[in-house]
Amino acid sequence: MDSQAVKAAEEAVERCTDHVNSRYQTSDGFVYNHVAKNPSSSSDDNLQKLGFDLDVSTTQQSNASSDDATVIASMSDRLSLRATVKNQATEISEQIKGQINILNVRFAASIYIACRQNGMALSIKDISSVADGAKQSKITSAVRSVVDKLGLPPQLIHIRAAEFAKRYSIDLQMNRQAIKAAEEAAERCTDHVNRSRPPSSIAAAVVYIIAQLSYEKKLLKDIKEATGVHVVNTIKGTYKDLYPHLPKIIPTWFANANDLKKLHSP
Repeated sequence: MDSQAVKAAEEAVERCTDHVNSRYQTSDGFVYNHVAKNPSSSSDDNLQKLGFDLDVSTTQQSNASSDDATVIASMSDRLSLRATVKNQATEISEQIKGQINILNVRFAASIYIACRQNGMALSIKDISSVADGAKQSKITSAVRSVVDKLGLPPQLIHIRAAEFAKRYSIDLQMNRQAIKAAEEAAERCTDHVNRSRPPSSIAAAVVYIIAQLSYEKKLLKDIKEATGVHVVNTIKGTYKDLYPHLPKIIPTWFANANDLKKLHSP
């Protein structure tokens, strides 16, 4: 072949490598596979064709988020929370993922914040009971950290006695008037009770008083079980604090002075 023909053949072979998939055997007996180039393919595409998984990190992150959501859903179900609260807790958990390293503490704190944002009076103690050993002190610290990081109102951290009283009254299936009276009375207690008393104990004592004043009386053990204030002496001690101030605490539309005199003296 003349020089022009040789040159043309070389150029033609060079151009073929971009358009042909081939399998060929050399004189030494080794079989080679030629992978055709696709002008529109990126180097990442070609690596993936060769079996390299470029999405491992993304997949792992997705799986981790899915696992987190599953655990939060399980904890929420044990607390009988609505789906909206579960989803909100999952979103909060994602936002603070790099801030709280202990998973159960992060999940518990996220659930607590979601409950508070939905007006629910579940205490740290309530939530810690489904947090597989997470300490209440750790959860409390995490909640404060989350509130600060997300710029939420600081008062979101605290549950008022009135909120607990409403929850306890509903759990005891008290009537609408009794629920409203308990809520109002608990709101008025702050100036008439030892400040060392936690809101849950104040609420438990108020609900006990309202129950005694209503036609559907509840036993102390019923109050104890419904409120989670398991030490009867705690309720009795709070009742003793409140007793002298009942005329100022109990709404007059619910009970008058003569009604209050029927209550036993502590």
